[in-house]
Amino acid sequence: MTFSLIPLIPELTLLAALVLILLIATLYPSKDGAAAYRLTQLALWIALLALWLTQDIKNPQLIMGGMLLRNATTLLMQSAALIGLSLALLYGRASLIRQKLWQPETFLLFLCSTLGVLAVIGAYHFVPLYLGLELMALPIYAMVALRKDDALSIEAGLKYFFLGALASGFMLYGISLVYGATGSLGLFAIMHQAMESGSSSTLLLLGLIFIVAGLGFKLSVVPFHMWAPDVYRGAPTVVALFVSTVPKLAAVALLLRLMSGPLSSLLLQWQTMLALLAVLSMVIGAVVAIAQPNLKRMLAYSTIGHMGYLLLGALVGNQYGFASALFYILTYVLSNLVAFGVLLSMNETSDGDDKNASSGHASGKSVLSRGSDLEDFRGLYQRSPARAVLMALAMLSLAGVPPLLGFYGKFAVIGVALMNGFVWLSIIAILTSVIAAFYYLRLVRLMFFSGSDEGKEAALPSMSVISRTVLALNGLALLALGLFPGALMNITAQALAWAGLL
Repeated sequence: MTFSLIPLIPELTLLAALVLILLIATLYPSKDGAAAYRLTQLALWIALLALWLTQDIKNPQLIMGGMLLRNATTLLMQSAALIGLSLALLYGRASLIRQKLWQPETFLLFLCSTLGVLAVIGAYHFVPLYLGLELMALPIYAMVALRKDDALSIEAGLKYFFLGALASGFMLYGISLVYGATGSLGLFAIMHQAMESGSSSTLLLLGLIFIVAGLGFKLSVVPFHMWAPDVYRGAPTVVALFVSTVPKLAAVALLLRLMSGPLSSLLLQWQTMLALLAVLSMVIGAVVAIAQPNLKRMLAYSTIGHMGYLLLGALVGNQYGFASALFYILTYVLSNLVAFGVLLSMNETSDGDDKNASSGHASGKSVLSRGSDLEDFRGLYQRSPARAVLMALAMLSLAGVPPLLGFYGKFAVIGVALMNGFVWLSIIAILTSVIAAFYYLRLVRLMFFSGSDEGKEAALPSMSVISRTVLALNGLALLALGLFPGALMNITAQALAWAGLL
């Protein structure tokens, strides 16, 4: 254990950027977000570089008196979080400008939430863990409601806030019960106390139930998913992209850490609860998404289903299951970045309700296509072949069509579940995956095989050279890593092998 601040350089870098952006917003209130955007991107990549320079991936390290952990898995997940936010802001730059959200305060909120994500991923004590969860969640409540003149955005923000507060209460109550059962808040000490009491401790079991409920909200699994469709639909698309990727990395890291260490003695109870959540999420995510006419709501139910598949790997409870869950979340994040990246490149002025749009037409005001309804993608290949191809790659990867990366993610979690005797869960996963393929392929059909005269005339905004290049590389990565999946699989497996303490 050490109290050196050197391993905290990534977090301190983001904190320094937060302070500078706050000064910019205070001293130059009329200034747009260009300087804050550049500072945010610079801070993210400096933090990423510092992660790799300050951590010894082969030797796990407990720092700050054992409250924080640094190992190969924290390095992998924190790196993914930083890159995810950087790409989200790059893809969403034009959209933020069009929606008049190009302000320093916007980037302040993104950085603040990401700082919380890093804290959760690296926490090995319930105090920094819970503080990180709150730091991650509170800015998102504000980000969802950034469009103050949009009824759906305000409604989504309020719904997310109230349900998020309830989930935080569940998590905090669960932590207090674990503390009452073990007398400690440190995960290492809890692990030893839990092993001694085993599954006979009623307090410990109750604590586990409440913690799973809190984690279920963060992962948006059924029955804790009610917020996801409305938040994805009402939030600015760049915020929806962030919510669907970066905080999910923190929730998965927390889930696997608790399962592999402090509460590993309750593995049977973990498996029972996670199996139920996985089945409900896979079924509802696959079936309800079919009825969604809006792409963002469809992607919300897609996320619910994908988190069910992820739980299928995690509930196995061994190193192979954890490795498959890590691999799955990375494939999901890469695929979602491409899907939302294309969506962000469409004509999006407001994702508000249709009443606002219709009233705009009635008053003679020009209202651009919001670009998030499925019908907006009809004949997209005729207007923008590159966008259509990239969206098709993302949809086919999310559907699990070989040889794209998403296929190997599902193959990994279903395969490890089968090998460990979870046959009925694997059958449900295969069946729901087939059902879910319908709504992904429906979008592909609309883009390539459903021409529209109106669609041909609708102009799409141009993308910057950097955004276009990075998005293309992101899409090609789905194909390249799908053709050679061993590279990413080996990274996740090796990270767990080196981690020591997950």
